Amino acid sequence: MNQKNFKSNITGTQKEDAPKSIIQQDRDKGLLSYKFEIMDDDNIYSISFRGKLADGETKKILEATQNCLYEKIADCIQTYLKQHNIAYSYFISNKMPLNHTKAMELAELLLNSDNCSSFDSYFGNADTYYLIADHQKWVAENCCQGCYFAVKIAHPIDKGLYQYHIIGQTFNYDETTGDESGYFAIRTNRDYGYLDNIALSSGEPVLPPFGCVDIMSVLLSIDNIQTAEQIIEIAVK
Repeated sequence: MNQKNFKSNITGTQKEDAPKSIIQQDRDKGLLSYKFEIMDDDNIYSISFRGKLADGETKKILEATQNCLYEKIADCIQTYLKQHNIAYSYFISNKMPLNHTKAMELAELLLNSDNCSSFDSYFGNADTYYLIADHQKWVAENCCQGCYFAVKIAHPIDKGLYQYHIIGQTFNYDETTGDESGYFAIRTNRDYGYLDNIALSSGEPVLPPFGCVDIMSVLLSIDNIQTAEQIIEIAVK
């Protein structure tokens, strides 16, 4: 799959990342790049900026967005930065149509690819990247298809490899028969850029295709989640 075209098709036109030389210069100064993306049924909301956040500050930013509507998260993040006197620059926010087919392809890639490099180009050069998806679409009169996922990718400034945490599920629902099926995985990378599965489930969905699923809470706890039971306790309300 051509990753550059894949990125364009799923998100629409985006501002190009800064040249790697400039990004490295910022890192040398202790300035990092942060990116947050949220996918719902129809759109993807993208927020990025550069700054120097203290340990744990990005988690506090996510906590501040928990009660925000997705379309208001950019305002919520910028308000947090201002209220806490956090210096930042290059704050960019976008709202773009979400392509359902490409969203499902990304979910399949996240949940099945063995090699982190297979989707590195999608995530760009952000030092810390967060992505959540809560996406469903009726693809036929009686058939609904969708995905949930939470992704955290961090590039420790003193290490060469990105650290990946991925939790997600794809699912199908047939309204005529009431049949539900899903594929669920909790994943992380160890060494050498390869992803390991911590937990897998295929068949009956772990997360319900319909109802209130708090995927933001999953993202907030993603470093410590090891089992499907933990996901249900955190996400299903």
